[in-house]
Amino acid sequence: MSLSAAALAAVPSCATKPFQSRDEFSGGTIPKSPRPGPAEASSVSPMGDLIERILPGHANDFIIQTISAPEGENVFEVGSQDGKIVLRGDDTLSQAVAFNWYLKHDAFIDVSWYVDDAVNVPPKLPLPSKESRKTAKIKYRFFLNYCTFGYTMPFWRWRDWERGIDWMALNGINLPLAQTGNEYIWQKVWREHGLSDEQIRAYFTGPAYLPWHRMANIDKWGGPLPQSYIDGQRDLQMRILARERQLGMSPVLCAFAGHVPEALKLTGPKMKIQRIPPGWGGFSDNYGCWILDPLDPKFKEIQVKFLQEQQKEYGTSQYYAADPFNEISPPSWDPSYLASVSRAIYSGMAEADPDAVWLQMAWTFQGREQWTDERLSAMIDAVPQGRMALLDYFCENRELFRETNAFYGAPFFWDYLGNFGGNTSLVGPIGKIDRRLTAVMNDPTLTNFIGVGATLEGFNNPVVYEMLFDRVWSGTNLDLEAWMRDEACARAGGPDANVEQAWDILRRKILVDVNPIGGHGVIFQDSNPTLRGDTDDGLPFEIAYDNTDLIQAWGLLLQAGSAARKSSAYQRDLVDVTRQALGNIGLTLRQRMAAAYDRKDAVAFKAAAGRFMELGNEIDEFLGSRTEFMLGKWINDAKSWAADKSEQAYFERDARGIITVWGGDLTDYAGRQWNGLMRDYYLPRWQLLIDATLAELNGGKPVDRQELQRQWRDHDLRFASSAGGNYATKPHGDLFSASRALFKKYVREEQLTAGIFPPLIVRQSTAPGK
Repeated sequence: MSLSAAALAAVPSCATKPFQSRDEFSGGTIPKSPRPGPAEASSVSPMGDLIERILPGHANDFIIQTISAPEGENVFEVGSQDGKIVLRGDDTLSQAVAFNWYLKHDAFIDVSWYVDDAVNVPPKLPLPSKESRKTAKIKYRFFLNYCTFGYTMPFWRWRDWERGIDWMALNGINLPLAQTGNEYIWQKVWREHGLSDEQIRAYFTGPAYLPWHRMANIDKWGGPLPQSYIDGQRDLQMRILARERQLGMSPVLCAFAGHVPEALKLTGPKMKIQRIPPGWGGFSDNYGCWILDPLDPKFKEIQVKFLQEQQKEYGTSQYYAADPFNEISPPSWDPSYLASVSRAIYSGMAEADPDAVWLQMAWTFQGREQWTDERLSAMIDAVPQGRMALLDYFCENRELFRETNAFYGAPFFWDYLGNFGGNTSLVGPIGKIDRRLTAVMNDPTLTNFIGVGATLEGFNNPVVYEMLFDRVWSGTNLDLEAWMRDEACARAGGPDANVEQAWDILRRKILVDVNPIGGHGVIFQDSNPTLRGDTDDGLPFEIAYDNTDLIQAWGLLLQAGSAARKSSAYQRDLVDVTRQALGNIGLTLRQRMAAAYDRKDAVAFKAAAGRFMELGNEIDEFLGSRTEFMLGKWINDAKSWAADKSEQAYFERDARGIITVWGGDLTDYAGRQWNGLMRDYYLPRWQLLIDATLAELNGGKPVDRQELQRQWRDHDLRFASSAGGNYATKPHGDLFSASRALFKKYVREEQLTAGIFPPLIVRQSTAPGK
């Protein structure tokens, strides 16, 4: 049985069992740290604390019991006793999953991963309607992606992390990636190699770009990194790790994969330091990275020193993430060289921590024309069996384990990625995820399949991720229709036929297999606006479903009862569906602009353009009703990390840049449909095109797209490098009334089934912003 953090002090030190096959591993446990370090915290009742955070004042309404699980499994039960709710589980996390089951199925409460989403707590909690028992054979559940620390979490404070960790516990996650505060440790290491703090901070990138620095993609971009941020992230990491361990998780910390500062060539001239082929993401050579030859004796020395310093500050759970050559070419493709890299990384890990287990993301190996069987197997086989596990990062799109003989026998995780850059589009192939994961879970030949994970680049579409982790507890097969019905009830605060029907439509017709799950936006976000087609620049905006189906779901959500309207989860769903449906309608309005242009009808074009821009501005205003869709909240969170007023502009530019121009040739990769961002970043591009087109239709010069592209780029860079602006930081307006008004304005009930949108009304007013 796994032990709570409170009991760790009484546990004698013992070696961590490596990842093995499911058959060999049966009966094992997620190992806990025998060397928790100063970051460890204890609690008399971790579950009592969790319940009190979610349902203040109700911890005494619950009885928490520990039970034995079937061999090689986790188990939870929900029941009642003497007028109290009973949560049973074989460890703290199983008990937390039991709590979540009760919340969703009996109290009809969905707990968000965002702290600003309030939990509606009833004055009296209902007793469970029936006894429930669930088991899970897949005992490893991984969460997060390096990129999430740039696209969602770079400016989080403890209150954000506290809710995020609670969400992880409720969903049974036991292997969370824990990358916060790395730079504090590296600063200590590089100081010992003769680098000054100025050199070290200049080597680091800006806060939101640190994930790609950690993966050896870019150095220096947006630096030097403020010392206040380095120190503040260290303090935050201490609290993150304490809480994760308290709840029974084993955080996955960082290890050295060879990436070193260029300045190390001066202080260590005998080191064999090579340039990684530059050009990642279109960045210039100035921002390229350097790698230490794995055969250099300093390689192991640096690995050991880093891990020892990390253990002093953060303790260890024996799990380490190290990912050489992510989206870059190694200095050599010779299999013996690649094996030497793996051997050097792991041998240093093992010297510092004999129980070390290495988690390697398989995303690195997507390019199979380079990563041949010979090369990839050489890298994997260089590590002792069970001491490296592969995270198959993008299984909803491509199951790499099926192309590599199941990673040549190494343990692996099936992972759902779900989005690139934290784009806000309503996507997620929920049926495909269920089918693929079910096939893997029931395949007796995949004995080295050991875990499930969510490797999301940014937070969006939470329902799909919650289904992923619920699937682990659902046995041989999941009744997805029933699961979605239960989820809809939880999100609506209770049974609601309209909300249930809306989510059934979303499941069957919107969250479909073929809808793009990578970068995606709406027409208003086009980085190279045109009246027809898709320019292949920026975010694609075509949809793989009929928008009338989404509009039907929208209409049903608007018919929800009063209980649903009080639920934060329902409110989020209504905003998300409204946003996406209106964004899709933008395609129809663009067609009207194009038709007017073809007729050379300046009056009609001006009217169509006015309607198009009006819709874009109304979407922008509507998005201000939820904090997760607000640019002002993002910027304000970033500025909160400034040590003084002089640093505020630095943090704001960092926050603006990552979601707009990014850097290199990655403009709009992390595009968001956010209040403030639509109005001031995306829509001005369209206004430039509209003005140029109107000038042409009124007898002026033909539209000069080359000149427009220059103007668009100038606009993008000005926005990204600016600071200030009047952006709301708190939600405003009645989102239900606003959504209903937009529905009435843009969708007529009698036209819904035919998919016909309201006829264009020629207005005398010009487009907003002219």
